[in-house]
Amino acid sequence: MLWSLTAAAGGNLTSFWSLSLVLFLAVTVPLVFSRFKRWQIPAVVGEILAGIVVGRSGLGWVKADDPVLALLSEIGFVFLMFLAGMEIDLSALGWGGRGGGSKATRGRTGPHPLVLAVTYYALTLVLAALAGFGFWKMGLTRSPIFMALLISTTSLDLALMVLKERGLLSGRYGQTLFVTALISDFVTMLLITVQVAVLSKGLTPEILLVGLLFVALFVFYRLGNWALPGLRPLLDELSHATTHIKVRLAFWLFVAFVALAEFLGVEVILGAFLAGLLISMLTTPEDHETRHQLESIGYGFFVPIFFIMVGAKFNLAALGGGSGSWLLLPLLLTAAFGTKIIPAVVFRRAFSWRESLAGGVLLSARLSLIIAAAEIGVRLGVLDDAVVSAVVLVAVISVILAPMLFGRLIGSAAARPKTRPIVIVGGGSLLGTHLAVQLQEQGEAVVLFDEDPARVE
Repeated sequence: MLWSLTAAAGGNLTSFWSLSLVLFLAVTVPLVFSRFKRWQIPAVVGEILAGIVVGRSGLGWVKADDPVLALLSEIGFVFLMFLAGMEIDLSALGWGGRGGGSKATRGRTGPHPLVLAVTYYALTLVLAALAGFGFWKMGLTRSPIFMALLISTTSLDLALMVLKERGLLSGRYGQTLFVTALISDFVTMLLITVQVAVLSKGLTPEILLVGLLFVALFVFYRLGNWALPGLRPLLDELSHATTHIKVRLAFWLFVAFVALAEFLGVEVILGAFLAGLLISMLTTPEDHETRHQLESIGYGFFVPIFFIMVGAKFNLAALGGGSGSWLLLPLLLTAAFGTKIIPAVVFRRAFSWRESLAGGVLLSARLSLIIAAAEIGVRLGVLDDAVVSAVVLVAVISVILAPMLFGRLIGSAAARPKTRPIVIVGGGSLLGTHLAVQLQEQGEAVVLFDEDPARVE
C-alpha cells in the first residue's frame, strides 16, 4: 500500500514530506493567531499566508502539482462547501419544521429581514454586474457574468462568527444580517452552478439537469423524515460504538450528492452544498455531536490543507507582471466593498445609518466561496492567474478589515444585553463539561455549578 502511494507520487516520499509540512502549518498557524484574538483575524488567513510562504511564490517547499496534496486539497474544497451547507438554517427564513422565523423577527414593526435581505442582494447583483462588465471591457475576464457572481459572494461563516461573538445574533439586527448573508451564499452558489453549466455546454436543455439535484434533495428529505424517527434509537446506539454510523451516513450522502452532480455534468460544489443542507434539515439538536464530528474532520484536516494549498498556488509573479496588473488589487477591493456597502442603504428602513453602514461592511468580507469560485474560473479558462491571485488577496484583506471596521462602527452594540447564560448543574462531571464545551463552541454563554469542591477546583 505504501509502495503504491509512493509510486504514484513519483517513486519517493516527497508527497508525504510535503503533507507533513502542510499539516505542521495547519497546527502551528492557529496557535500563533490565537495570540492576536483582539484583531479577530480568522486562522484561515494565516493558513493562506503560510501557504504563500512555502509555495511557488515563496520558498517553493510545497509544489502545487503534488498528487497527494492535490487530492486532499480537492476533497477539502468540496468538503468546505458541504460544511457551508450545514450552516444553512432554513427556519431563519420562516421555512421548515422549526417554524415561522426566530423570536427576534416576529412581532416587530418594519420590513421582515427576508424582505431586506432579498432587496439588498438584488442591488448587490446589479452593482456586481456593472463591475463585471467593467472588468470584461478591461480584458481581465472572459465572462462578465461569472465575474459579477464572483464579486457578489459573501462569507456566511465570518458573519455568523462575528454576530455570535458580539451577542447580536438573536436580535432583529443580527438576524437581518445573518439572513442576508445566507441568501447571498445560497443564491450565488446556485447562480454560479448555472453559469458554469452555460460556459461548459452552452445554453442547452442540459442546464435543466441542475434541477435533478434539487429533486434528489427533496426525495432524500422526505425519505429521511419518514425513516429516521423509527431508526433513531438504533442510530443513536451505533453512534456511541466504534461504528459512528451517523458520521458514515453523512459521508455517504456527501459523496453521493457530489457523485450525482459529477454524473449530471453539474459543478460538484452544488452537490456538496446541497448534501450539507440536507444534513442541516434532517438533524435535530440531539445530533449536535454528529455535526461536531463532521466539523472536526473537515476543519481539523481537509479544509486547512485546501487553504494552505490555495496559498501555495498563489502566483505573485503573475500579479506583478504585465501592464496594469497591479491595478487589479485596488480595483477588485473597490468593487468588493462598494457592491456590499452601497446596497446597505436598504437597511436604513429598519436601522440607523451607523448600523446600516456597519452591516454593509461586515457583508463585504469574502472567504470560502469567492476562492472556490476563482478556482472554478481557472478551470473554465475565464480567469487567469493574475486575477485569481488578486482574488485571494482580496479575500485575505477583506476578512481582516471587515470585522475590525464593523466593531468600530457598531460601537456600543457590543455592550447591549446578551442572552442569559445556560446553567449546567453538576457541570464538574465528564458529561457536564463535555456539554459545556459543545455549547461554548456554538457561541452560548455557560455557567457551571457543582457541589464537589474537587471538581470545582
